[in-house]
Amino acid sequence: MQKFEIAKKMLGVLIVIGWGVVALAIFALVASITTDSQQAVRIGFTGALLGSGALAMFGLVIIAVAQMGLAQIATAENTGEMLEIMRKQDQSGSQEKQTARPGTKPISPNIIKSNDVGASIKTYKGYRIVKAQDGVEVDGQAFENLFAAEKWINHNPR
Repeated sequence: MQKFEIAKKMLGVLIVIGWGVVALAIFALVASITTDSQQAVRIGFTGALLGSGALAMFGLVIIAVAQMGLAQIATAENTGEMLEIMRKQDQSGSQEKQTARPGTKPISPNIIKSNDVGASIKTYKGYRIVKAQDGVEVDGQAFENLFAAEKWINHNPR
């Protein structure tokens, strides 16, 4: 599994740069307010506030982009860990039969592959779905495919 160490460090540097830009904006605002220079008087408080506010927003955008990158990396790492867990469960499941908790149904029922008409394809919510000439049947009701049969079963619970 990839660790993305270089990307994490680069994004960390980007976050530091973003906070530096925000600090620079605050410093620029304070400096323009407290100085007595002719240029500061012409710019005025509103101009100083707008300029430093835009600079601060730019810094915050840099921080947000870097944090989104870190979140994406965290998602990729978590997905990789989940994949490893599923692989381990699959390997242990193939060696020994896994049983569901009492009162629960299996997540994916076993599907029996058979081309014989009348052969049971699977059991879905207590209904037996069988192979028909032109699709599948459930309790004598014909359907084009397995999806249509499952949809009918969902609307007609036992």
